[in-house]
Amino acid sequence: MATIISWTNETWNPTTGCSRISEGCRNCYAERLSLKFGWSKQPWTKANASLNVIEHESRLDKVKKFKSGTKVFVNSMSDLFHDEVSDSFILRVFEAMNSRPDVIFQVLTKRPERVRNWTGPWSDNIWMGTSVEDQRVATRIDCIRECGAKVKFLSVEPLIGPLSANYDGIDWVIVGGESGPGHRPMPHEWARTVRDQCQIAGTAFFFKQSAAHTTERGVALEHEDNTFWIWHQMPDNKITPYQVPTQLSAKQLQEFRTNNLQ
Repeated sequence: MATIISWTNETWNPTTGCSRISEGCRNCYAERLSLKFGWSKQPWTKANASLNVIEHESRLDKVKKFKSGTKVFVNSMSDLFHDEVSDSFILRVFEAMNSRPDVIFQVLTKRPERVRNWTGPWSDNIWMGTSVEDQRVATRIDCIRECGAKVKFLSVEPLIGPLSANYDGIDWVIVGGESGPGHRPMPHEWARTVRDQCQIAGTAFFFKQSAAHTTERGVALEHEDNTFWIWHQMPDNKITPYQVPTQLSAKQLQEFRTNNLQ
């Protein structure tokens, strides 16, 4: 299905359900939606994982429908490398992704320890990432750095605390504040630290959003001089950041692009 997530074009969920594993999961949007609409029957605790995590064999064929050149976020509502997902099913998902070399699949996990030892097959169109919400889980970066994917990335979202890291060997870093009820603050200073370290490593940097009640709000990074800039670099396109006159929502950014960048 199409998505409002600014760094991808489509989402695909061959598995659904998960369980909370670290502080970044406290206000999980996927759990909130799943419980609201009845896709999961129980809260996403470790004890309920065997009930909530589901492999959807029928969804594997969806890869045939994606248009060439599409970027697809894999498991926006789950974690492909959750302990409750079998090796055999992960292999089926990889075979499906391998069958579409003209489509980019962006796989994201909070369990990169399992990814580090996963043998693939890693076709070049599979981008592998891990979520890193603060310094406490920075060891996940080393795990993803050591995996077999050609393109390795980090989702530093929600960024709930300062993060200082070495991004050598990481191709792309996405930074975003938490959204939704009870969202925690993200001073832009934290995001600028990640930006600066990405520049040192030559890593593409993508600023997704500020912390806000609604997703994709405050999509410009506030620089040290209080100016606002759009950082939307990708591993395959390190576009030069550009200044906007004020802080913008995703909709306002689209209007600015239409009026000023065409």
